[in-house]
Amino acid sequence: MLQRVLITTLSLLAFSAAVVHADPKDDIQAAIQKLSDSGNYSWTRTVEGGFGRGPQNGKIQKDGTTWLSVQMRDNTYELLTQGDKAAVKTDDGWKSKAELTTAAASDDGGGPPSPERMLLFMVQNIKAPADLAKDLVSKLDNIQKTDDGYSADLTPDAAKEQLMFRRRRATTTPDANAPAVEVKDAKASIKFTIKDGNLTKFEMHVTGTRSFNGNDNDVDQTTTTEIKDVGTTTIDVPADAKAKLGA
Repeated sequence: MLQRVLITTLSLLAFSAAVVHADPKDDIQAAIQKLSDSGNYSWTRTVEGGFGRGPQNGKIQKDGTTWLSVQMRDNTYELLTQGDKAAVKTDDGWKSKAELTTAAASDDGGGPPSPERMLLFMVQNIKAPADLAKDLVSKLDNIQKTDDGYSADLTPDAAKEQLMFRRRRATTTPDANAPAVEVKDAKASIKFTIKDGNLTKFEMHVTGTRSFNGNDNDVDQTTTTEIKDVGTTTIDVPADAKAKLGA
């Protein structure tokens, strides 16, 4: 009897030690994977101190269809992607990815990027929150437990990445109009909110200096992504958008 009590006590102590010493990164990854496995969810993303871009609303379905509503300058645009296919709703109606590429090619790089160039850039770099969070987890330093999740710093290289404009997908022809961007003194931190094992929000704060075609701009930007309607989100794709996706 005493032997059984001793074995049980030792087992409980071992379990408690394992819990105490569990890698916090594993908890974050598990919450992200749970969101990814759900297949369909919605999100809102807001940027304070951003570069001419307003709130973003998004949805994703299990078949990979992704919808975004993006406020940029004084206009709101809708973006739809299915794999490598994409369509964008502008003031002139839905445009195919090819039509957007043609319009963006007329941007001579002499001033601020045209809406077409910015939209094409976004289409080429769309990442749903689960995919974005997965990428960030591998770049965390100094992870700390908080009341509602975890906080962490990003590695110096990852912080620098956040200040750069996201890399375009590889193309056979270099973009002659792409601006020269340099980054200095980059720092970034992130907070994950996890409730009942579910990732419900993550917030990234980035600071540093971005040199854009030789002009220095100080950056102090906070991007907050909130996740909702997990498992119940659907996307109604309009007929004219479907036609452009197939173009």
